[in-house]
Amino acid sequence: MRSLSDRIEKYLKVLIERSENEEVEIQRIELAETFQCAPSQITYVLSTRFTASEGFITESKRGGRGFIKIRKFPINENPGKTGISEAQAENILQDLRDKGFLTEREAYLLREILGREVLDPAGGESDYIRFKIINKVMKSIKETEGERNVL
Repeated sequence: MRSLSDRIEKYLKVLIERSENEEVEIQRIELAETFQCAPSQITYVLSTRFTASEGFITESKRGGRGFIKIRKFPINENPGKTGISEAQAENILQDLRDKGFLTEREAYLLREILGREVLDPAGGESDYIRFKIINKVMKSIKETEGERNVL
């Protein structure tokens, strides 16, 4: 029998696959009620199985009507006009740093490059450019890490 974490992960991945844009927005408390577990179990699954190194971007808003948004991060050559925000890029960099794929200095430099000061002059294209840079960083890490699970 699969663990509760496995069931929650599978459930969320099915929701993401069935969505039009490979994105799902959930409420932690409702998901916890569905699986009859503590909200901290949901947090655990999100923090260990829906990370940037696993190919996901997660955003959360706490509070009364808070939510968690999980988005599959497509690592490919032709993403269309997909984009990611500065906050999403920050989450990805932090995850890569926490897992040892980036040093603190490398993460800092990339944060500076991906920030508003550098990309704002690109106007409406800044999220797309940010996506392309992160995409290339993650591909490069995957190529240099070999067997280590990055994506």
